Amino acid sequence: MIVHRTLPEEANRVNELFAIAFEMPLSNCPADPGNPKVRHWAAFGDSGEMMSTLTVNDYQIRFDGNACRMGGVGGVATLPQYRRRGGIRACFEKALRELHGEGFDFSYLYPFSTAYYRKFGYECCVQKLSWQVDLSLLNSSKADGTLRLAEPGNDLAEAIQTLDSLWEARYNMMVLHSWEDYDWVAKANPAVKQEYTYVYSAPDGTPKGYTTFRTVAEPDGRNLVCSRFCFADREGFAGLMSLFKSMASDHRFLKFQTPFEPSLQYLLPEWSLGAAKWSVLANSGMVRVVNVEEVLKKARYSGSGTLTLKIRDRIIPENDGTFTLEFRDGQAVSMERTEAEPDIDLTIGTFSALIVGVSDFSGAAEWMDGLIIHNPDAPFAQVFYRKPLMIVDYF
Repeated sequence: MIVHRTLPEEANRVNELFAIAFEMPLSNCPADPGNPKVRHWAAFGDSGEMMSTLTVNDYQIRFDGNACRMGGVGGVATLPQYRRRGGIRACFEKALRELHGEGFDFSYLYPFSTAYYRKFGYECCVQKLSWQVDLSLLNSSKADGTLRLAEPGNDLAEAIQTLDSLWEARYNMMVLHSWEDYDWVAKANPAVKQEYTYVYSAPDGTPKGYTTFRTVAEPDGRNLVCSRFCFADREGFAGLMSLFKSMASDHRFLKFQTPFEPSLQYLLPEWSLGAAKWSVLANSGMVRVVNVEEVLKKARYSGSGTLTLKIRDRIIPENDGTFTLEFRDGQAVSMERTEAEPDIDLTIGTFSALIVGVSDFSGAAEWMDGLIIHNPDAPFAQVFYRKPLMIVDYF
């Protein structure tokens, strides 16, 4: 088996392979030779036929206040006749090692199977809250601002980018968007596409929230289903609710997603009688650290201390070893490889989840697999603690 990054002239075959593997039109396939931010790896059999592929998108994300480089994995596909022959494993091993060499800090993917991708060092990361609000019982705070619809002639891209930037600054794993990422706003045409984007602004003109939604006929009713939902504060949330309340006569439920923050329940005063409910989307993607040393340097800590970690990474040799971290006033001041006895032994997947902030350390030590504590007195809780997490981009 030969594995390499695909050439531009192989892009069409990458798309054909993906279309065959997932039984979908070529128009939905990932390869785009003109996009330098997208990379593809493929495994070839002895006959030279392309067997398996994966795609990595180059993103900038937020991690503990720093901009980090993340490889968003998609396009994972194998022709049916070549499945279970190690093609995807070979692609991941090649791609992850090259991403390390190119300066990536993290990788992220949306799994069809968490158990499958754990084999490559990925671990469950972002959780979200999925809301369902009965519009006939919707009761929210008063909003005195204005709502504007994105349609030809209404330029709302700057307001939307302003709101996105608030979440990008707050949540680990959020993709940092550039101005070029907002061409979809200019293309909004609700009269033609029946997709509606509204921005709510406070009386002084400050943008406070926005949403994109469409009407969907579902078994439980004719519902408003949001693909985008972002708000700056309580006023922004109330402003969006005022929009949806005005549509209650024609629709049954409102459905949207928010970050996993239990305190958000206080944004709605009524939860009884089925007025609102939410469920936790327990797996909104999996994370993997690509460069342990760089991530340890960029992480935010609590107070000051020293911790020696042994990381087990069977795919990226540079990550596999023991590291002594010294941090002061929340920042790393030194980090070096060592032969010292470790305070803790971690698989790369468990380390990845903990360092981005999936769990407090006490819970992780009790329930998570892939860690062994050697020194109970080490400052684990100052290094590994729960942090705000969210991701809204799919790839």
